[in-house]
Amino acid sequence: MFRLTRIVFIPLLPLIERDYKYLGINYFKERGFDVSILETHQFLLPGYKEAVNIKYAKFDNIYEPETLNDLFKFINNLSENDYIFSFGTTPEGVKLLNKMRINTNAKFVTYVSGSIPLTSAPCGVLNNLKRAIAPVLRKFLFRYGIGTFESDIYITGAPKDELVYPFLAGPKTKKIHGHGRDYEMCMTTNSYSNKPYCVFLDTDVINASDSVIFKDIFGKDEDKNIIDYQKKLVNFFKWIEKNMSVEIIISAHPKSRIFLNKETFHGYKIVFDSSPSLVKSSEFVINEGSSAIMFAIYFNKPILFFTMKEISFFYDFPCSFTKALNKKIIPIDDLNSLKIEDIKDELNNKRKYNYYKYNYLTYENDLESVFKIIEDELIGT
Repeated sequence: MFRLTRIVFIPLLPLIERDYKYLGINYFKERGFDVSILETHQFLLPGYKEAVNIKYAKFDNIYEPETLNDLFKFINNLSENDYIFSFGTTPEGVKLLNKMRINTNAKFVTYVSGSIPLTSAPCGVLNNLKRAIAPVLRKFLFRYGIGTFESDIYITGAPKDELVYPFLAGPKTKKIHGHGRDYEMCMTTNSYSNKPYCVFLDTDVINASDSVIFKDIFGKDEDKNIIDYQKKLVNFFKWIEKNMSVEIIISAHPKSRIFLNKETFHGYKIVFDSSPSLVKSSEFVINEGSSAIMFAIYFNKPILFFTMKEISFFYDFPCSFTKALNKKIIPIDDLNSLKIEDIKDELNNKRKYNYYKYNYLTYENDLESVFKIIEDELIGT
């Protein structure tokens, strides 16, 4: 009797609405695959879902095992014609993948898409030193099988993606080139509006939902001054509107707590889950260091990076982006010091857009869906 090939997605974190399309879950479901989702955050990040109060999505065929034995029983029913999709992981996750390997005949697929310059163009002496040492350390780990997992198929979206999780690809791993998931979203997005506007790409930095697990990136919540951050942000919006003659629309981060369940913020329109279309129709983009700038690169939109004292703990992120793009970060603590000529010069600086595109977004201008590329590999065409 014919049985549909089963694909089991293992997301890093509990799913939000955008993940259904973003991870390709809907694509493979619509193509006739037997798709299910296996949650593992309860083992790797216990308490995360309870601590991070955001809107989670509810999909069909989600399995959240209570014990590891339950997880192993679930995957033990998979055959060698089935696939387990993972999206990069932590050292604890590598250990779990290796335990899963011996409890299933299914093949493992790692899809890396969405590297940012922080991994390949870091700022600061210490970060650059870590970057130089990492390849040597990884070769040592592979030789002795420490902290490594050998995927059956390893898919990367762009050359720099190959630097992110090399410990998930071994000598026998089949490697496939595609393009990034954000690049994929740009290929299929519609325009948002014909009215001139600037889009603020929210980075969810000052009150980040993931700060409970990424304190080294987002800092401690008790050290943040959210009120002053919001005041400076609104004043900067007003400065942009006055000097650039455009309105501002906020493209809220999918996990934003500041903008959650709001339609406006101090009179500014808030839009969720529409970053590609918002950027596509915009005059230019302002941001604090968001990976969503790749939408602006794809659509060749001007980008302005800004920062302020309240988010200084996040500086390495915008610094790495501007390093890769040969751009500057504009401090907005004192708006009286801003010069419109400097802002326009910075917006017009697109000299390294092509470099960024073909290193962080894609290998080439391939308009074929990356999920179609993966599907062809799975079915052997």
